Amino acid sequence: MPVLRAALIAVLLLLPLPALAYDILVLQSLHEKGYDEAVRGARRGSNATMRTLVLSDYVETDITRIIREEHPRVIIAVGERALAVAEKARNVPVLYMMALNPRIRQGVTGVAMLLDPSRYLSVFNSMGVQKVGVIYDPNRSGAYLRRAQFAARRAGIELITREVRVPKETPAVLESLRGKVEALWMIPDVTAVSPASTEAYFLFSQSQGVPVVTFAEVYLSMGGAVSLGIDRYDIGKQVGEMAESLLAGTPIDELPPQSPRKALTRTNDGVLRRLKISGTGG
Repeated sequence: MPVLRAALIAVLLLLPLPALAYDILVLQSLHEKGYDEAVRGARRGSNATMRTLVLSDYVETDITRIIREEHPRVIIAVGERALAVAEKARNVPVLYMMALNPRIRQGVTGVAMLLDPSRYLSVFNSMGVQKVGVIYDPNRSGAYLRRAQFAARRAGIELITREVRVPKETPAVLESLRGKVEALWMIPDVTAVSPASTEAYFLFSQSQGVPVVTFAEVYLSMGGAVSLGIDRYDIGKQVGEMAESLLAGTPIDELPPQSPRKALTRTNDGVLRRLKISGTGG
């Protein structure tokens, strides 16, 4: 009997495992607080069954095999690495979130990390400034700046832009804006805003008496005037709601990429008082 039992167990181990029954496979790039928050939002935005895999716990071939064997109806990719892996699953619609510069291709859509430019422009309008300096890398943020330029013209704001290709160029390029701008717009571009160049923005702000409007609250403690940040949990809810639409039969090409619908506005009142700025509506 023991021999028979051992043989039976050996046979069972060789059999393929039955596919798990779930609708959405969540691929998360790594264990990270912001990603976890977005995934919680996705679970709140959708009633569908989900399985979450964190890529840092697997090798890519295992993920590819899981997708092939378990046949999820939708993949939610959290982070850029997860999106790169998910895009290889050609027959499964992919929704992305927490990816800074996602590529637009057939079968892929989602919610970007960048707020609609008009949200920032409304802050500049409320401050009463018309000339706003922006530094960016065209290879990273060119498409976003084109949207921003279009929205700025409609808002009566002139964006004075400067291009950088490597982070070390930023301080010198900032100097070229002296006397030409009434505010700086710091965008989430890792070439234009890097640990080596961040201080230059706030030195410029102090010497020129112009506010810095930024994308992350952490920069307020360094001298930023206003931050408009993303709500990761709500981004997750947006993606969850998009997943619900896909599962209900909406074709993915009828779900265009979306901007985050909610902005978290924070201010540095000390800086605003020093610059004699009272309006900061966002």
